[in-house]
Amino acid sequence: MAMAQSLQELVALGVIFSVAIALLLEGAEGSNELPSFKEHQFIYYVQLQTGGAPNLGILRPPINTTISANFGSSTIFAFNVTESESRTSKSLGLIRGYTVETSYVSGDMRLLEVEFLQYDDGRYKGTVQYQGAVTSTGTELAIVGGSGSFRGVRGYVVVNFISSVPPFSTYRHDVTLLE
Repeated sequence: MAMAQSLQELVALGVIFSVAIALLLEGAEGSNELPSFKEHQFIYYVQLQTGGAPNLGILRPPINTTISANFGSSTIFAFNVTESESRTSKSLGLIRGYTVETSYVSGDMRLLEVEFLQYDDGRYKGTVQYQGAVTSTGTELAIVGGSGSFRGVRGYVVVNFISSVPPFSTYRHDVTLLE
């Protein structure tokens, strides 16, 4: 009788252990979650096409050029993102958004820019949202969020001009994610 009771207890423990293992394995195997981006920095290049490009359009013209230069002029864009400077290097996605000219002074560029990076390098996939001011002296945009592998990120991106071979200009984006 004692042996039968010990056997029942052993079977009960085996069932409990098996259920616990099955639940753990189900969570690991059945997960469709994207891996979280673990690095604190990454770099990509934006291939900006100008001159009648189908991925760059005027949303609205300046409000009044006689007294406020290009103030209010708004542009919408979608550009290719690549792994290196070369336009033919591996595609990492697209950058899309809009700009609004906020300067009243002729020759002084100050743009409000809102954009999002749609990123997929084969391992990490998701979006990163940026906003900030673009000036002729330098551009640093705030990272205000993300989705997928970039869910909840914060940080900043520094944008630098690399080269221009019409009708393309290439910009390097140095992204820093904060903890």
